[in-house]
Amino acid sequence: MQQNSRFYFIDNLRSMALLLGIIFHAAIAYGPYFKNIWFSADPNTSVFFNYLANWLHLFRMPLFFLIAGFCSALLIARKNEQSFITLRFKRVLIPFLVFYPIIIAIFLHIFMWGTEVANPVPALFGVIQAIENPQISTIHLWFLWVLMQLCILHWCLTRFSSIYKYLLKVTTNPLVLLLALVVCSFISLLAQPVPFHAPDKLYPQFWAWGFYGAFYFAGAILYNNLQVIARGVKSTLVIAGVATVSLGYYFLLLPASPTLTQVIEAAQQGYFAPSGAQHSLLVAIQAIAIVSWTALALILGYNYLNKESKVSRYISESSYWVYLVHVPILLYMQLPLTNIDLPAAVKFILSVSGTLVISLVSYHYLIRGRFIGHLLNGKKPTSPLSPKSENNALAK
Repeated sequence: MQQNSRFYFIDNLRSMALLLGIIFHAAIAYGPYFKNIWFSADPNTSVFFNYLANWLHLFRMPLFFLIAGFCSALLIARKNEQSFITLRFKRVLIPFLVFYPIIIAIFLHIFMWGTEVANPVPALFGVIQAIENPQISTIHLWFLWVLMQLCILHWCLTRFSSIYKYLLKVTTNPLVLLLALVVCSFISLLAQPVPFHAPDKLYPQFWAWGFYGAFYFAGAILYNNLQVIARGVKSTLVIAGVATVSLGYYFLLLPASPTLTQVIEAAQQGYFAPSGAQHSLLVAIQAIAIVSWTALALILGYNYLNKESKVSRYISESSYWVYLVHVPILLYMQLPLTNIDLPAAVKFILSVSGTLVISLVSYHYLIRGRFIGHLLNGKKPTSPLSPKSENNALAK
């Protein structure tokens, strides 16, 4: 692939990683594994959603951070380090500062409204009421907060140009890069519970730097060594086999869902403590599953999503807004559904489709081409994009 061509597969994978957030957050409402830890846990459940949510949780956000690192390196190469950090402040930090207080206010309303609407009231509502000193959470906007921290680290690293250039060229061997990601994931997640939780605190969480940062900088390495992806394509079947086997063992060893007592303790402390005699083994299997599924998603995207259409471009542009607003919309839809005796699969379909429709319609008529749309995606150029300027737009 030429450096000056537009990376359509990156566009499409980025939007896929964000939109899978709707599937993930909708699924945990109907998986019995999450009955004590989610806001809209429904009495009608299916174990299928346990598997779906836990599978998506493994690779969805690692893939997003890998793509973010790829785009950051692209922007530095196309412009310069100062433009990179300036644009990241505009596209990442400012949206976080704008939307965070709004989303918090909406969540407060959901908690008050949900106790009157939901029947039965999800267990998490009782947990929140029992907490004396609640921890401040960045909720589902944590990814912006962590991404901004990694972008600042990236910018600082570019100050040492010789070291930075060496790190970007450290390997062109896909196997070495995969093994490095497995090791970083294992070390970073060893002190975390399984499944690992979101790093949703305002203070820096160094395990998240090690874990998500490894994928972020792997993305930067891949931009500067595109042949690594092309060489990895040759191992698609092997990676798919490793991904399938590791996922099977991961499900087999997955610990029991947390009890209400454990959830209350975790909410007061701000984290779940890891437990179990097989914890280290499970973390190792989890690390292999994370890396292999992320690599498989990247390779499949490279092979089959490296093309543009009006639909894919529209989805790519709208996905940022959709992700920002999807959790409140889901909760407003799912909490009333707890009163209706329908199969979990039907409720899942209703909540996902309703959330997509509302978020996309709001994007089209209220956001696209307006101030918030420009804040999230930048202003569209008035003239056709050349390959080079297209890449600049992607990096934004």
